[in-house]
Amino acid sequence: MRLFILLSLTVFSDAMVMDEKVKESFVLDTASAICNYDTHYKDHPKYWCRGYFRDYCDIIAFTPNSTDRVALRDTGSQLIVTVSCLTKEDTGWYWCGIQRDFARDDMDFTELVVTDDRRAITDNFWSGQDTDLSGNKNRSCRASKVVHKADHSRMFILIICILITGLALISIFSRLSRRRRNQRNRTGKGLTRNQKTSQASASPTPL
Repeated sequence: MRLFILLSLTVFSDAMVMDEKVKESFVLDTASAICNYDTHYKDHPKYWCRGYFRDYCDIIAFTPNSTDRVALRDTGSQLIVTVSCLTKEDTGWYWCGIQRDFARDDMDFTELVVTDDRRAITDNFWSGQDTDLSGNKNRSCRASKVVHKADHSRMFILIICILITGLALISIFSRLSRRRRNQRNRTGKGLTRNQKTSQASASPTPL
């Protein structure tokens, strides 16, 4: 029933066509979607979003940008989406979309199902097959997460350094302005005293 509703939403729009309506993959694996579209829309922005309803899906990335796990490539007639380091939480409904200014966006959907590949790994182990590929994927995904966290840490440290530098400069300027103000006040008081002294010395002495 849900699949019928989604099909009815896209039956009147064939500018964007997903290659498969259901995609199955495994944890730590990579999933790809090929969205074919009319070359008339080659210069229009394309996007990849997640959600059951097309009008309320959350946009993950716009072309030509990508994220740490989602890569978008626009060939001029196809939008190729690659999602790496899959988790079970990635299971859901996804849409390819063409952004249009004065009309409704052209979109098509796919359902991504991510399952745990533990049984396959166990079978390979008991059959004596090489399981290093899964280990490489695991290490690659972990390395990607470490690099991503390191980038965030560097950015956080940079922001803190900028804030500390800004506060230090504000403190220095504040002290300098206060010192100048004190010097002006002292100079003004000195001039006032000199004027009073000169006036007192210039006043006639009564007989």
